[in-house]
Amino acid sequence: MNSSTHAAEKVDFSGGPLASLHVSRGGVGVYPPGATFGPRHMTDYEFVWIIEGGATACYDEHRIEAPPGTVLLCRPGMTDTYEWSPKGKSVHGFFHFTFKPGPGWPPIHSWPLAHHLTQEDILRPLFRYVLKLLALRNPSRLSLMQPCVEAMLKSFISGALAITAEPALEVPPAVQKALALIREAIFQRPAPALSLSQLALAAHVTPEHLCRLFRRALNRGPLECARLARLGHAAVLLARSNFTIKEISESTGFSNPFHFSQRFKMLYGVSPSSYRAAAHEGRPVPANPFWQGWILEFFAVAH
Repeated sequence: MNSSTHAAEKVDFSGGPLASLHVSRGGVGVYPPGATFGPRHMTDYEFVWIIEGGATACYDEHRIEAPPGTVLLCRPGMTDTYEWSPKGKSVHGFFHFTFKPGPGWPPIHSWPLAHHLTQEDILRPLFRYVLKLLALRNPSRLSLMQPCVEAMLKSFISGALAITAEPALEVPPAVQKALALIREAIFQRPAPALSLSQLALAAHVTPEHLCRLFRRALNRGPLECARLARLGHAAVLLARSNFTIKEISESTGFSNPFHFSQRFKMLYGVSPSSYRAAAHEGRPVPANPFWQGWILEFFAVAH
């Protein structure tokens, strides 16, 4: 019986989607120091995510130390108890569900009981999503939860938990400081114009040295990066907002809609209105060579 993270195994989950899967309830629990819960006889499945604090979980005869970042899976027929950390409050997310494993699934008794997650993983983002869906009143939430919980189950059982991340780039601190100022600026309304001297001042280097660092790290200058970042933010607003093109032009710091449209078409190859139409119709849209990968993640932090 496995109760910790293990190497991914090749498991053949044959059959189609789990139509029988049904999520009944869930939420977030907060316990004071030293609280206990159980014993409880389980009649369904329950995923538990230790968010803060910690617990000692007992599933039948299995005693599991569960620090923050642990995800546990209790099964029907088990008796569970929890002893929450005496050092401070403990917070955990949970949800209950029922389903019938398909014929290609491994025997239930061989499933792990817990994974201690120390890296980028697929379980916690899906867990957050399921909890958010449970808070909605929309009946369609159940159809959205089913594939999420199925993916969680398959990842949990097989041990295929890690999300393959893009290799981190070595970015000089001065470039990071300048990018932070660009990030701060483009999310203001309206976005203020930035000069090379302002960026250099924020980075604590000379303008000439900042240009050299940017070209070495990003293959383009700091002002070009600022322009591409503004256009990337504008593209998101075109695709995912009801702002007019004039409002988007103003909010992203362009002097007028004509100048904005001209710059936008130079980069994306289509006008802002054509880009918006393609996005709304679900057609592919051109990519921004700057607004992707780790840069996109960096700019999303403060958004």
